[in-house]
Amino acid sequence: MLKSMKLAAVFAAGLAAACPVNAADQRFTINEDGLVRFKASVTGITRISITGDRIKRIVHDEDVSVYQAKHDENTGDLFLKYAGPEGMPEKEGGYLVTEKGLTVAYEILPIRASTQTALITVRSKNPEPEAAAGSGSFAETSLGGGDGLAAQLTAATRDTIRSKIRSPRPSGGRHGALVSSHRTGELVGEVRVAAAGKSPRQVREQEFYRSGVLSVWVQKKSLAAGERSWVVVVRGK
Repeated sequence: MLKSMKLAAVFAAGLAAACPVNAADQRFTINEDGLVRFKASVTGITRISITGDRIKRIVHDEDVSVYQAKHDENTGDLFLKYAGPEGMPEKEGGYLVTEKGLTVAYEILPIRASTQTALITVRSKNPEPEAAAGSGSFAETSLGGGDGLAAQLTAATRDTIRSKIRSPRPSGGRHGALVSSHRTGELVGEVRVAAAGKSPRQVREQEFYRSGVLSVWVQKKSLAAGERSWVVVVRGK
């Protein structure tokens, strides 16, 4: 009888080792256009789900990414599988775009663990978000006024982010440097760099306003020493 119990215990231990328990769900609540950092398995599958919304597409550099991404059209979830060389990879990032038109930056933190799940709740901005700050001062323009102009500015900002920004943070560049530009109808979106030097820096939209600028979006206003963030400036043609 004692021998049978020992064999059963050995079998149970072997079964537990062969079938590791899944890690607890990673849950995040972030603002639209914010940054989320989640752990991704290098030995299993990682599921990414947007609570109350669906992932429409992932924007990242496919040529250098070490993860294979598969989108489930039925659930809207995104599944990542590590496909890189042996050893722990470097962190990488990109953007998630939802069906409701929300965009968030992400950064992957590789981990040797069981299958991971990241559940993300994205809080939409105010109907007149930061991207359209100051819209009241140019209500009378050839583009139209009031909410119509604010909507166009917000759409141009988001379109510029999706089309031109490929990393969670700029890798270099001085403060105010122009990285790229993107035309959306009658508007032009400029991707610029906000950079702190040896001391922390508060980034103000007013720093990027000049003649012809209609709106300024700042990814992160409070920068630590040496830190950078993205800025999108929208102007007329």
